[in-house]
This record gives sequence, C-alpha cells and structure tokens, in this order.
Amino acid sequence: MSPSAMLASLLGLAAVASAHPADLRSRFPGVIHEHDVRSPDHPNSNTDGEIGALASRLIPVVVGGAQSLFVPNIVRASVGDIVQFQFSAGNHTVTQSAEGAPCVALQAQNPAAIHSGHIPYTAGQANVGTFNMPVTSSEPMFLFCATGPHCQTGQVMMINPTNDQQLVNYAKAAAGAKQTVDGGPVSGGQLAQIPIGAAAFVPPPPEEAAPGGAAPGGGAAAPAPAPAKPVTSSSARTSAATTARTSAASTSAATTTAAAAKPAATSSAAAAPVAAAPPAHPAAAPPAGGAPAALPSGPKTTLTLFARGPEVTQAAQAL
Repeated sequence: MSPSAMLASLLGLAAVASAHPADLRSRFPGVIHEHDVRSPDHPNSNTDGEIGALASRLIPVVVGGAQSLFVPNIVRASVGDIVQFQFSAGNHTVTQSAEGAPCVALQAQNPAAIHSGHIPYTAGQANVGTFNMPVTSSEPMFLFCATGPHCQTGQVMMINPTNDQQLVNYAKAAAGAKQTVDGGPVSGGQLAQIPIGAAAFVPPPPEEAAPGGAAPGGGAAAPAPAPAKPVTSSSARTSAATTARTSAASTSAATTTAAAAKPAATSSAAAAPVAAAPPAHPAAAPPAGGAPAALPSGPKTTLTLFARGPEVTQAAQAL
C-alpha cells in the first residue's frame, strides 16, 4: 500500500471514531443491534437517541401477603431489567408455566424455566427473602405460585402480556386447573435477602406477651377467667329430665290415690262399725260365770301421708 493510501485509511478510521452515534447507526446499520441500544422511547434512554449505558431497572413485586397474590400482577419490562420478587407473609414460589398449562411448572419441558423454590416469611423477621430474575426476553411470561392451591385461588401474574385480557384468561384457566405441579431446583434467577426496611411492603408487627403477665402496651393484666361451669351433655340433660318427670308422675299418682281413698274410708266407717284393733297384751281368761273381761285399751295410732304439690294428710285412727 502506498503511503498516500495508508494515510487516507487512517483518516477514515479517525472520522468513524469521532462520529456522532446517530451517524454511526446510519453508516453501519449492521453493526449496532437493537438489544444493545435503548430505543428513544425507553425510560432509561437519552432524549436525543444517543447510545446509552445498559442501565437496568429494578422492579419490585410483592409475593404473598394477607391475600396470597402477586402485587403488581402485570409487569412490563425491557430486556436487561431485573424483577425482584419480595416474599411476604406465608410460604410462596415464583414458578413459570406455559400459557395453556397454568399451575404446571414449565421445568419439565425447559430446565431453564423460572422457579424460585419455596420461600417462607414470618412476621417479625429482620430480613425478607428475594428472588432476582433478569428479564432476558420481551415475550409474554406466565408465572404462578406452586404452594398448595394458591395458583387456583388467583396467585398468578404475567410479564409483558400482549394485553391485559391475556392475564384475565390465564387466571380463569388457572382457577379450573385440577392440580398444581411444583418445580424442581431453583433456576432463572438468584436468591438473596434484603432488610425489612428496604422491602416494598410493611408487615404487621408480631404480637408478643408482656413480661409478668401484663397486657401488651403497659396496661394491667387481664383478670383471670372464672372457672368454667360444668357442661352437661344433651343426652345427660334429657335423661335427667325424663327421670324427674317419671318421679313427679309417680308422686302425683300416689297423691291422687291417697286423696281418693279418704272419702271411701269415711263412707265405709259410717256404714259399718270399725273393727277393734288387736289388744296390746293377750286377753285375760274370762272369769267364771261367762262374763267377758274388759279389754285393755291401747294407745291411739295415727297414720300420716305426705305427697308433693298441695300437702295431703290423712289420719286414720285405730280404735
């Protein structure tokens, strides 16, 4: 190569190195690829469309909580962003499925599919478990929780859905899933922890018993509950009631019989003489002459009967 040709080549390279990035895209369209350059409408891109650094967003998603959901349940992310799943109350997973097979881990067909494993959280913990998932595709991604029936009860979400209705259809299909198929080893992201103060949720404080039996908050201790009264079972109460009714019926019958016997005895006494009561001592032999000896009189006998209800007293006097 002649010296003049070599000089022209060096000047051309210098011009390329000093050119504006927009000029580079027009002059070398096959060199700079779309995934290397933020588009002008991307939130992290420069306003003039220059090549920007591959700065990624950290997008928090709360997993679990009182209603066992993903919040938010729709995320629109760009390649290079990181979705940070923060695990709230309960025990939950982030597991990828196919669109037509909700609640079934995709790992059986794709070992690289997303699965965080089961990550618990209990109120009072100082740290929160996280699963940091880098977004590697702009295609729709379907995620669910593989703990118990959480998927069927609505713990599903999507990343980059085609439209909002796609998530609605996925949730409806998940509600009708007959079973949940869990994932295997952790894949598609990294497990970590963050302090509770840096989490995107505020868990309820744990309830702790105050020392010495005092009520929480410094108040006086609650009085001890009164001893519980014995509880009689239904069958025992029924048996007792039946026995009481039987006893009352027997007593009433005895009262009625005694009351009915009183006028009958009075009538008999008026119609015929009352037979003499047997002597308290053997009768003496009659004296000579055949006159009967006088019978010694014994003490009078009184019979008293009592019955429930109006008191009935009957005295029968033996002569």
